[in-house]
Amino acid sequence: MRNRLYGLAVAALLACVASWATRVDAAPSGAPYVINVIAPMTGSGAFLGKDYKEAFDALEIAINRSGGIAGRPVKFQLADSQTSGQVGLQLANAFIAKHAQVFIDGGPSTVCNATVPVVQDTGPVDYCLSPVIRPKSGSYIFSAGMPSADQAKITLRFLKAKGLTKIGELSSTDSTGADLEKQVDTALSSSEFKGIDVVVRDHFNPTDIGVSAQIAHIKSASPQVVLIWGTGTPFGTALRGASDGGIEVPIVSTNSNMTYSQMDTFKAYLPRDLWFPALLAMTPEATDKGPLHDAQAAYYRSFKAVGVTPDEGHILAWDPAMIIVSALRKLGPDANAQQIRDDILHLHGYIGVDGVYDFSNSDQRGITDKSGAMARWDALKRRWVRISRPGGYL
Repeated sequence: MRNRLYGLAVAALLACVASWATRVDAAPSGAPYVINVIAPMTGSGAFLGKDYKEAFDALEIAINRSGGIAGRPVKFQLADSQTSGQVGLQLANAFIAKHAQVFIDGGPSTVCNATVPVVQDTGPVDYCLSPVIRPKSGSYIFSAGMPSADQAKITLRFLKAKGLTKIGELSSTDSTGADLEKQVDTALSSSEFKGIDVVVRDHFNPTDIGVSAQIAHIKSASPQVVLIWGTGTPFGTALRGASDGGIEVPIVSTNSNMTYSQMDTFKAYLPRDLWFPALLAMTPEATDKGPLHDAQAAYYRSFKAVGVTPDEGHILAWDPAMIIVSALRKLGPDANAQQIRDDILHLHGYIGVDGVYDFSNSDQRGITDKSGAMARWDALKRRWVRISRPGGYL
């Protein structure tokens, strides 16, 4: 009986989530409920900012078609952080001064981390779209997507299963590169990954225009695979250096780089095998039929309606926005930051496009490494193809 009731509950929740993209309720009216967004519209993170803008446009349509919040339309108001932590902090303080109860921070991690000290203990709710940050348990900060620790585990499981145990690593010196490098080291200390070794490691500054010396150093160690930890422009710099330096082994990078705009920009020097620990929504054709498959189908229908093919940035924005709106629909538009935070902290069984969310594990994220799998960029088909089972297993 318990299993039957649980199944009915999940089915009902799924029907509610999936219908947002298709049903048309009475048009919301009155003053919009504004959800402020810090977005990297310019600077090195602009490739994400473009995705976020398209995602929030699609979200407004989907949410408002299904009634908005208590009959009021939702408006996502984007403010440009210039991919600067200092500017992001100024924007967050402006939201606080206007008594905003919740906002979304599009990151990357350097921007999100700048706002942590001013909101984590007292609010407002800050849903950061960078998977790299690790919020304090029970705080007002939540993190989207797959954490760097899970990206490292998924990657290493896959590489070990493929027999690729000699790793080269090239990391940017910013917080993204440093954190992912640290997570690889942490994972390698586990018995699960015994036999895998980082045979060479080097670093570069995000503002460097070339990495020829680092590539020569890495190539001299004859690794079987190279991990490039850096996002945006630095990732492109490293890829160009790897191509010019004759690196012919597979390259793995963080899923933050899984955007069509980047693949187009860097296409002249993309390696034959470019792999990512990807969120499941990036490869929906590999998802078995069921609640998650249906949620992903509804998600893709929403973007088809606005003529956009979604990638990593769109996915990172979707579930957090829907989770916030779900809380506000339940609590009402006058809900305060503490009520919104507590509602999210007690959220269990919520079906998003990347898996079933359960915030009971106190990581402020709600999903685990089962929400990711390895994917390969297929240049001919111009899409990502799943090459592992969830968790990185073959």
